[in-house]
Amino acid sequence: MSLRRRLAELVGDDARGVTVATYHGAAMRLTGISLRELTEHQGTDRLDFEALIREAVSLLKGEKEVPGLDRDEMREQLLQGFSHILVDEYQDIDQDQYDLVSAIAGRTLAEEAGRLAIMAVGDDDQNIYAFRGANVAFIQQFQKDYQVGAIDYLVENYRSSGHIIQAANLLISRNRDRMKGDHPIRVNRQRKPDARGGRWTSLDSLGRGQVQILKVSDAAHQAEAVFQELSRLSTLDPHFDWNSCAVLARTNRILAPLRVFFEENGMAFRRSLQSGLPLHRLRPVHCFLETLKKIEGEIRRASELAVCLPRAAQDAAQDPWAALLIELHAAYQAETVDAPQPVGFFVDWLYDALAEQRREKAIGRGLFLNTIHGAKGLEFDHVFILDGDWHLPTQRTRREEERRLLYVGMTRARQTLCLAETAFRPNPFLDALDGPSILRRPGGHRNGPSPRDLFREYRILGLQDIHLSYAAAFPPDH
Repeated sequence: MSLRRRLAELVGDDARGVTVATYHGAAMRLTGISLRELTEHQGTDRLDFEALIREAVSLLKGEKEVPGLDRDEMREQLLQGFSHILVDEYQDIDQDQYDLVSAIAGRTLAEEAGRLAIMAVGDDDQNIYAFRGANVAFIQQFQKDYQVGAIDYLVENYRSSGHIIQAANLLISRNRDRMKGDHPIRVNRQRKPDARGGRWTSLDSLGRGQVQILKVSDAAHQAEAVFQELSRLSTLDPHFDWNSCAVLARTNRILAPLRVFFEENGMAFRRSLQSGLPLHRLRPVHCFLETLKKIEGEIRRASELAVCLPRAAQDAAQDPWAALLIELHAAYQAETVDAPQPVGFFVDWLYDALAEQRREKAIGRGLFLNTIHGAKGLEFDHVFILDGDWHLPTQRTRREEERRLLYVGMTRARQTLCLAETAFRPNPFLDALDGPSILRRPGGHRNGPSPRDLFREYRILGLQDIHLSYAAAFPPDH
């Protein structure tokens, strides 16, 4: 569920007065550039979003001239009407994003009158993007940057069961460099009387809602054990939803055997997109956009635009791209409350949404199969975390980052959590998990394929993989 939709559910029509944007979206709004304009002229593979952010910062600081605007009035014109800014996931910002937030908030302005009221929400325990420049130091120095009067510790968990919260606390407590080390997460007050395993305490006589650690021998056994446990859980709950299940791993390499096993057993899952064509260039998406562009000057409700969906959308179960269009159309209808809007606004909205879908790197319906990095910000009823490619760095800061990654994976779970532990080079962080919230048991019987049978490499082709040539230049049997 997007932030816009969640906000609309909380405050109703007043949500329309709130601007919700990513860092890149905010930069495009400030610079007056649309993603549609960029992609149609440059292609998404050539876009430099970081350069856009830096240009927006220059405009806010009055460092760049704009015809017709005085430098002293630049900031006021760009931020006209804005008085408050809320930054979510503050622990994940990099230097460019930090500079953009600082410029919007007016942190360095000499006069307080020009500054915006700012609130940052973040969790240093979930900082897992250091490899791409995110710096947890920014949230650690937030109080100093903005002369914050107080810090509120949001320690009530409204998502996970008591057993899952206890296991996650056991793990992350091993990290020393934490901002809320003295403020452990707990179940929210309304759920405190509930059993620690939630509804699965009575549903599952074996696991009873505990965090399970399944001991397996190798990658093939791991794939089979996860499949067996998922099948077992599905028989215990009449309301079991495969779309609310996730299998996560440290790297994509570890996911490949499971994907093969799922395909061989006919299990539907959402696939990862590591590369490939920009989504707006795919035939059904392109046709939908071209149909809309013919009427983009008109004002229509989202419900009225359903007739523009391609014929393939009628059989979305067989076409993941058609299913994506249906999903995006429904999201747009919900966010606009089906109010009349210029069709051109929907076209621009779609370009942004398609770019976001590509960044999320998943498509299709069914069980979610992805890396932990790809699952950040999501939540599921049932989560399985695979073993493999976990390592214990000698440097403490790197070691704590690895532990945070496992913590993020564990805290995606709402109802049940299961971790696999291989016999060869097991996940070194699982030793921290012990006590009444943990159940260690064998991962079931081996009667499936060998590890060699599950070895398969997946690649999604992009434009760089396509070579158009003159066929007649080759021999007839080429």
